[in-house]
Parts: sequence; structure tokens; C-alpha cells
Amino acid sequence: MSDASEQTIEELLATSTAPANIPFELKGFADEKTAQDLANRTAAYIRYIGTRMNLEDIAGVTVGYDYAKALTEIDRGYETSHVLTASTEIAHGVAMAPGVFRDGVLKTQLAFNANVLMHLMDGEGENFSQVYYQLAHECGHAHDRNAFDIAIPGLLQRPYDFGSELARIKFSLSWNSWSEYAATMLSASFYPAQVVHFEETFFAALDGLDDRVQAAMDVFRDDNDGWKCFRAVTGEYDRFLTFTSYLLGHLNGLGGDIDPAPKFKEFLESGNGLAKHITSLDKILEGIWSNYGEWKSFEEFNGIGELILELAATDGVDLTEDGLAIY
Repeated sequence: MSDASEQTIEELLATSTAPANIPFELKGFADEKTAQDLANRTAAYIRYIGTRMNLEDIAGVTVGYDYAKALTEIDRGYETSHVLTASTEIAHGVAMAPGVFRDGVLKTQLAFNANVLMHLMDGEGENFSQVYYQLAHECGHAHDRNAFDIAIPGLLQRPYDFGSELARIKFSLSWNSWSEYAATMLSASFYPAQVVHFEETFFAALDGLDDRVQAAMDVFRDDNDGWKCFRAVTGEYDRFLTFTSYLLGHLNGLGGDIDPAPKFKEFLESGNGLAKHITSLDKILEGIWSNYGEWKSFEEFNGIGELILELAATDGVDLTEDGLAIY
């Protein structure tokens, strides 16, 4: 590498929004050198990603071989009963970007399974590309959390007056889809071929969806617990639309061409009853994105939650201002 190219890289990294010194928590490594080498490599990539995203509010990075244990040991900076847990259904979770508070400021802690993140040391190849993408994706969450907290301060991970319980539920049901859409929009160009994985997880989430919803309804017939049924049914649709949002965000982040996901394209053109809802979701997400960072109210996000409530209503689980009814 010539001196000129090295200088160009230095100049580029000087524009990075990432913290100059990123704190690392490295757990379960066999030796300190391996741990430090990985931390240095990861920090360098984060600084590069920070030339294309706003990463000023990254609080640090947690990397552990016992990933489940490492997640529970993250200092969240506030009292919460929510336990950080890696997903194990449909897609196996190996990274996340939870919100944490540091000196009263909402920030983001990146967390990774060390068994996977070590592929950053490969420098090339399929495993490297996928892990590099995962790093960019989690950084996308940091960027988006910062943008949302600036636009609508005081809402995320704090007590907030939504005006009504229905409004709170709509926003809660909207957030997962939005946050994954935003993260994939921001990170798509770092590894376009990730579309193959997102297309696979879309169909994995679709597979058995009707059966899982019906099982929740069957449980209700036995225990008559309406809110339990509501959480189960909306939870299924929330998860399905979230995995759909990964794929939509990635495709739209690459310009909106659906051809890189041919099976997904065929599904949308098949006349399947869910296809029109996916089209609606795409329009809702694009509308939110078109006003990125200029949002004035949480209600701008509620269209996703309203779509989930609409889907639940088709199964006889109907929540309105008048209350919950199950038919």
C-alpha cells in the first residue's frame, strides 16, 4: 500500500463519527493477545462504518464466547425486568445492539458472539463478509436509535405518555419492524448478497404462521385468557412482519429492485392473502423513511402496529378503543 493510499484512508477515518476510543468487554478468550487483536480489528471497522453512519452514541462493545451469559452482564444503566436474550427461533441470534444509559444519555452497546465475530480476522471470504455485514447492521441500529431519540426525545426505554393504552400498543407493535427496516436500509450496501439470507428467513417465518396463530386461538378456547391470546397472535404477526422488514429494508437499501429475491417476488405475485399486507407494510415503511429524522410524533410509526392489529382481527382478535374482543 502506497503512502498516498494510506494517507487517503487516514483522512477518511478522520471523518468518522465513532468514538475515538471504544470500550471493549472481551469475555472467555483463551489469551489476551487474541482478544485484543479482535478488538482492534473490530474498532477499525466500526470507525470506517462511522464514516457512513452516525455512531457517536456507541457506548462500547461486548464480545463473549458464552454469548448468552455476556448479554446478561451488560450494564444497562437503568432498572428493567427485560432480560437480553438471543433469538433461537427462525434465525439464530449472534449479535444485538441494546440501548443503554450512560450518565443519563441513551446510547447503544454492541454485543457479539465471539465464535462468530472472530471471522473478522479472516479478512476475506463468505464468513468474513457476513460478519462484516452483521457489524454494519448493528451499527445501523445505533445510528437509528440516535436519530429517533433526537427527533422524539424521552420515549425510548423511558416512561412515556402515549395518551392511551391503544396508542402505546400500536407503537410497541411497530418498533421491531421499523428498527430492522432502518438497520437494513443503512447497511445493505456493505454486503448486498445478504439478501439471500433475508429471503430464506422470510420464508422460514412464513412457514407454519397460520398453524401458530391457530394454536394460540385453540389455547384461548381452553383458558379464556383474552390478553394472553392477544399477545400470542399479535406476537406471531409482529415477528413475521419484522422478518419481512429485514428483506424489504435490504432490497430498498439497494435501490428497490426486487429481482435479487426471486422467490419473494414470486410470492408477492402469487395472490397469497398476505401479499397485499406486505405491500402495505412496504408503503408504510417507505413513508416513515421518507421523513427520516424529521419525525414529530410516535404516531408516525403506528401504521405498522395498525397493520398487525388488522391481521389479528382477521383471526377474530379485535382490539379497538372500546376494548378487546375475541370471536
